[in-house]
Formats: sequence, structure tokens, C-alpha cells
Amino acid sequence: MSNSISRRRFLGTTAAAAGAAAFLPGGARAASGEISVWKFGGTPQEVEQWALRNDAFTAAHPDVGLNYSYFNGQIRRQKILAGFQTNRLADVIIAFGQDIPEFAGFGMLQPLDDIAGDKLAGWKDRIVPEVYESGMHDGKLYALPTYVDMASFLAINLDALEEAGFDRPPETWAEVREYAKAMTRPDRPGIAFPATTAPVDINIFEGLAYANGGRVFDEETGKVTLNDKGVVDALQFYVDLIKDGSTPAATSLTETFFRDTAQLFGQGRSAMWIGLSWLNTPWGVNEDVRWTGVPFPRPDAPSGSYEPVSAIMDGTAMLMVSSRSKNPEAAVEYLDFWSQNEQLEIWGGQPEIARIPAGKAAWDNPELAEAWPNWVKSYEAGKLFAGAAPMPRFIGVSAIESALGTAIQQAVLGQKTPQEALDEATTGAQTQIDLIRG
Repeated sequence: MSNSISRRRFLGTTAAAAGAAAFLPGGARAASGEISVWKFGGTPQEVEQWALRNDAFTAAHPDVGLNYSYFNGQIRRQKILAGFQTNRLADVIIAFGQDIPEFAGFGMLQPLDDIAGDKLAGWKDRIVPEVYESGMHDGKLYALPTYVDMASFLAINLDALEEAGFDRPPETWAEVREYAKAMTRPDRPGIAFPATTAPVDINIFEGLAYANGGRVFDEETGKVTLNDKGVVDALQFYVDLIKDGSTPAATSLTETFFRDTAQLFGQGRSAMWIGLSWLNTPWGVNEDVRWTGVPFPRPDAPSGSYEPVSAIMDGTAMLMVSSRSKNPEAAVEYLDFWSQNEQLEIWGGQPEIARIPAGKAAWDNPELAEAWPNWVKSYEAGKLFAGAAPMPRFIGVSAIESALGTAIQQAVLGQKTPQEALDEATTGAQTQIDLIRG
């Protein structure tokens, strides 16, 4: 991967406005009135670009008053649920695909099939099919995706790799432990991973567990499966890395969330780190750090009760229309604006390279090929999404992931064995799931 990507501004505000107007036949104004938009999370580049393109939307739709607010992605569930309960929910919610079944199940979202009309055909034409499907639930489209993230991936300091005598990345969990021990120095652990209760940290762990044939919930039986062997052994893997002396202090891991571990790696203060597909690209690395990113190595022998997956994926900037919207026509115009190539190419390296783009046209951009050549080759060969599954998404996912986060911390801190922690988490989460599901 190139550490210094030449990024150009694909559209300035004026040019973006002209591009936005182009897809409205004859410059027609499809809607009027006001809409409120809540966006949760995003990289610094994404947050900047979103605000810029909002200006372009307003210029192209002068009769639509846009009230836009940005919030930290980790508070989205609490904020959106509170907004729904107090009847103050925004017209458009830009949140995670993981949230769709829960929000739809609680009656918080409108199916886009019911309100988007003939715009759906254009959306399907411009968006990668596997990514488009990530916005589906129960056969209906509830969210328009702009990109997806995949879990889990491994960032590797190439100098540390070579100094330890290795000429390739690790390929199995056993090799990860071997490499991490060999790459550990008194002033630099061999590997770091985030183990806070932040949802992204939990998703990173779930990527390992699902690759090991684990699951957190069995929808067919309605049973919580946090104590499935695939999940238990994945958590044991975390504990083993700590016991090997290859990680920062356990208390640091439970206090250091994904961005902090990325910073450790970017500053050369850890030789490897476990993250999502974007790894360090939102924040960069020091100029003296040579690095690469690879899909996280596979378990030596998957031990879970379910089919192992190559990765789990989710879109974290998916546009949804709330059931409380009083102006769905304008809300749909806003979604349609974000379905256009001019916007979707943001994540094709114009200028953002941290995400796996939803737009087909984005995959033709040279900036993306320079940043992630293996992604592009795999996409062009039809292999990028092969064997991948959605991140856990069902009614009650919040309760189960909360219990999982607690169990991860208990095991990492040595308060309980992985089996004990996950047995207890399973029992507690099952009680909550039974209440939620009646």
C-alpha cells in the first residue's frame, strides 16, 4: 500500500452543485420544504466531504431547507432511540447497516421501496449488488449504502516484520502469535487490539469469531450463542496474545479503543494491530513507518458450530428515512443525491481511501487502485465479497453486543476465563432477548 496517496478534490462546491443539478431532468425541483438529517460517525475526510456535498445539494435544491447535524458514531443507537421515543427523530438517519433490523422492527424506518418509486432502478444500476443488498431487510430496502467496512484486518509494520526474520505476513492464528512474540521489543509490543465496549471494537472481535465458525445469535432457534466454541476460542486467542507478553498491558487494551490502537501502530509503538478494513487510512502513519494491511489470518482449524466466513461487513454511512418524517419526498431526493456517482466516488479515492466503495464507478478510479491494489484486483475478479456475511444484525443485537463487550473485558483483564465470561454473557443476553422478542 502507498503511504502517500495523491488526492485531488474531485468536486468543489460549485462544480458539485452543477453535477447535482444534472441528474434532475430539466433542472426540475422534485421536492420542497424542510428536512432534518442526522449523520453518525465517519472519517475526518468523510465528515468534511459530507458537509461540502450538503452545500451542493442545497444549491441544486433551493426549495429544500436542509437541517444537518453530525454526531459521534458510537452514540447513534442511544440518540436515535431517544429521538424516536420523544418524537424528535430526524427525517433522514445516516447510521450503520447493523441497526436496520432493530430500527425497522421497532417501526422507526420507512421501507424505501414504498417511497422511492422509479429512483430504485438507478440506485441498483449504480451500486455494487452485494453492497446494495446490505441495505435490505425482510425483502425490502431500508437503507441506501455508500460504502462498507469489513472485519477483521491486520496492519503490519514491514520493518518489524523483516527484523524478526519473516518475509511474508502471518497466515494462521498460530503464526500471528509466533510473529507477535518475535516482533515484541521492550519499547514496542508485537501486536495491539482494542478491547473497549465501543461497538467497533466488538465488531473487530466478531470478525475473528465468525471466521472461526462462531456466531453471537441463532435466528432460527432464537438462542444466544455467545458461548459457542467458535466465540470462546476467539476470545481465548486474545487472552493468549496477552499471556504471550506480545501486547500492551491488559488494562490499556480495555481503555484504548480502535482509534487509539491505530495511533499506537501509526507512531511505530506496536508492530501489528487488529482492526477493520480501513486500518490506519483515516489517520495515517508516521513517515518513517512502512506498513501494509492484509485480511486477518484464518484460524488453524475453525472450531465453531457454524460455517466460517471470510469476513463480516457493514456499511456505516447508510441513509435511512424515518417513519416520523413529514417530508418523505424531500428525504428521498436527498438519498437520490447521495446515490449519484459524483458523491459515491468520494470513497473511490476522491479523496477518501478508507472505505470499500458502494458505487460501481468508484472502482475505476486510479486513486483507489494506488491505495488498495489488492482490493481492486479482488473486486475485478469477483472475489472481494466471496464468503463474506453481514455483521450481526437482528432485533436485540444491541443487548447481545453489550453483553459480549463486558465478557471480552472480563477475559482480557483475567477476571474470568473466556468460557466463564461468555457463559455468563449468554445467560444474561438470553434473558434480555426473550423480553425483547416476547
